Amino acid sequence: MIGILFHGPEVFDSGWGRQIIDTMKTKDDLRCVLAGTMGRTAVFDSGIDGIEFWNQMPSACLSELASEASLILIVNFAKSAEAGLVFGGMVVERSGVTVPVVQVECSGPFWVEWVDGCDPGLIETLHRMGLSRRAPKPVASSIWQADGNLYRRMTTAGAGDFIFVDGIMVGRATGDVVTLISRDGQLCEIQGADVKAHGLEKLERFGGVDLQTAKLASSPTIRRTAKQPRIMKTTGNGLVFIDHAGMHVYELTGDVEGAVTVGDDTTVVVGDILSRFQIPVIGIVDGDEDVILENGRFASGSAKLTVRADDRFGMKVFDEIFNHEKQIGIPFEEALRKIVKLAGDDLVNLQTF
Repeated sequence: MIGILFHGPEVFDSGWGRQIIDTMKTKDDLRCVLAGTMGRTAVFDSGIDGIEFWNQMPSACLSELASEASLILIVNFAKSAEAGLVFGGMVVERSGVTVPVVQVECSGPFWVEWVDGCDPGLIETLHRMGLSRRAPKPVASSIWQADGNLYRRMTTAGAGDFIFVDGIMVGRATGDVVTLISRDGQLCEIQGADVKAHGLEKLERFGGVDLQTAKLASSPTIRRTAKQPRIMKTTGNGLVFIDHAGMHVYELTGDVEGAVTVGDDTTVVVGDILSRFQIPVIGIVDGDEDVILENGRFASGSAKLTVRADDRFGMKVFDEIFNHEKQIGIPFEEALRKIVKLAGDDLVNLQTF
């Protein structure tokens, strides 16, 4: 069996994902796995079936695939060839797998054999697909400790890129190298970036961060390639409360009528994803959107409430409307009326879609 680990939306938006699957399924049985929330959205838009969503780090997915696959392909579409090599090397190193691993880097396009032993016939197939061969690049150590702090360096960021830690935007890169520093599980400094204090506060509220295992990402936008969204009508009851970057939006919003989202970026990301299922959102924002997703869409019936401080009012909604539960059974319109009334003088603007 060939295991295929896909990463990111661009693999599918570009058409490479379907091409890889169609080609490799003639070679052997496949097990296809995806890492990444926006990648899942791209899979949905592409209409490709048979891809599993494990909601794990890429290295963990690789390790699990290695337990049953005779060969693993990592299929990625990085913003540059260099970034693609760094990503592949780090994922393979952290996974510790020993089965043959080949990375197909669609941004090249090229392929890299990270763990030797790949079938020569498959190598020939990659060449026929127009992929050139690149040598593996040694992975430089990116995590170290000093003076009671834990340091982790990102070397694939570009000036202007948003920096994400476990899906939460914490700053914007000012150069090519960004170093994150934590102490006692709290992110306390980011070198090489303009820090977004709001993001650090969210990380702290969600229990801090372990830089050893945290998922780091940098990108000028969370979906660099445009794709016509696929629309599917769903029905459900009640509302779910989402106050983070929406990494688990698919798990949280099954069979619901709508969602309440807190934060400008969270609202635009979750709203865009749920628009595909015609699920409206009540977005609580305060106008500090960083445009991590351009041209986001909202389902008909959605509403965006601009308040003076979205986090503070969001917690008030969670306390008084949701009663500290992540999901409640009241209808969408009733919830909207209650939230607007609760906002009172804090409500700066109400926009409906």
